[in-house]
Amino acid sequence: MTQFVRKLDNMGRIVLPAEYRKKTGITDLSEVRITENDGKIIIEKLNPKCKICGSEENVNAEMSVCEECIAKIKKL
Repeated sequence: MTQFVRKLDNMGRIVLPAEYRKKTGITDLSEVRITENDGKIIIEKLNPKCKICGSEENVNAEMSVCEECIAKIKKL
């Protein structure tokens, strides 16, 4: 297990190491859930969901809409 030590800045922020982001697929467009359990802070990557239908399949991360909904919108 790799460990990193980071200091929080004056606003309470930390930077997630690139190694962790790469390994977990976290990008600048990713959403994460932050929870606390027994004094431990847990950061989990959330799978993007379509804002229209809620699907997690083939979601365009930039627009948060799945390919199926995009196709339906284009037909309108």
